[in-house]
Amino acid sequence: MAEQNSRRITWIDGLKGIACLLIFTHHFSLEYFNGAYFGEAMESRLPFRLDIRLSYEPYGILTNGNFWVCVFVTLAAFLTAAGVLRQCAASQRGDWQEKLSGMIIKRYVRLAVPCGAAGILYWLLRQFLVPRFACYRGLENILSFEKMLWHTFVKMWIVPDQEALGPYWMLYIIFWGTFMAIILSLATRYTKKWTLPFFFAIASLLLWARDEYYLCVVVGVLLAWLMNSGVLADNRRNRWLALLPLVGGLYLGGYPSYATPVFFYRYLGKLCPYIYGGKGIATYHILGAGLLILGILMSVPVQRGLSARPLRWLGSVSMGVFVLHVTVMQFAGRPLRDWLLGMGLSYPLTVLLVFLALLAVLLPAAWGYKNSVERLLEKGLRRL
Repeated sequence: MAEQNSRRITWIDGLKGIACLLIFTHHFSLEYFNGAYFGEAMESRLPFRLDIRLSYEPYGILTNGNFWVCVFVTLAAFLTAAGVLRQCAASQRGDWQEKLSGMIIKRYVRLAVPCGAAGILYWLLRQFLVPRFACYRGLENILSFEKMLWHTFVKMWIVPDQEALGPYWMLYIIFWGTFMAIILSLATRYTKKWTLPFFFAIASLLLWARDEYYLCVVVGVLLAWLMNSGVLADNRRNRWLALLPLVGGLYLGGYPSYATPVFFYRYLGKLCPYIYGGKGIATYHILGAGLLILGILMSVPVQRGLSARPLRWLGSVSMGVFVLHVTVMQFAGRPLRDWLLGMGLSYPLTVLLVFLALLAVLLPAAWGYKNSVERLLEKGLRRL
């Protein structure tokens, strides 16, 4: 557990990198074979109806972007809570309140500037380069510059909003989740241990009733508290027990986001109409994300695997992958797709070549974004 107690939890970089790459894969599948999301409602475009099967089979986790969004948001809450608990424990002068207030301000800047810059880039390309270019699903309208700035820097941080760019709909959870994670983390410091189960249960019900995705915050804080409490000490028993939450988390992560559930998923689906507000799909994904991270916390070998240098590098450019992938898909992927299809290539082969080509463009672009926008931003924040 020494790695977890250090300032940098390295396995999180690897998991963030995987999550961002699979969010890109999800949006790619929506663009090129959306049967992997909508199931039987769409025509199959891959051999053996593989795209349709991805919509309801457990291995559909590879294209189930909603689950990986839940992983990403839960990790954000987990990191915030871990930082708060560390600051409170290490502070000798009682100045942790000032540090936490700085954390909130810097969180908005760290998120808004990279996302805003990518949103402006996308808007400029749509507005001036190819205004009649067939745009990404859900972004049919070109906003005015003022509306684009409003959506990018204000509205999407308050409510679900994807007018500026489709994947940005989930950023409000991370932003508000920062406040919630800090409050919940502080409560664990000043609450008697025997009351903590009731505290987490009540917080879960209240936030879940308000917005299903806010449950990610409670799960992230709970996981950070468990790590900080020493309950998940590294030993042989925990390493074997880690298999249960790991397998359970991945299985729940494959629960279909839109297609009709089958097999055991069908029984989970029958519960949804009886859950408050008809909720359920995101809740299963959030529970799956929590179980997956719990299993990783219990297994040092898995942590070491996620801390491998390639995965850590992928995590270091995850912000660039997230904010740039739709732009790359639209302005590089679509012309390449049309050119390859015009050469007479089959659709499956075309999709494979486009996917590989987009990765070859996206990863260097994300690296460049990290070493330009993100690096300049960090230099500015250090002066605050």
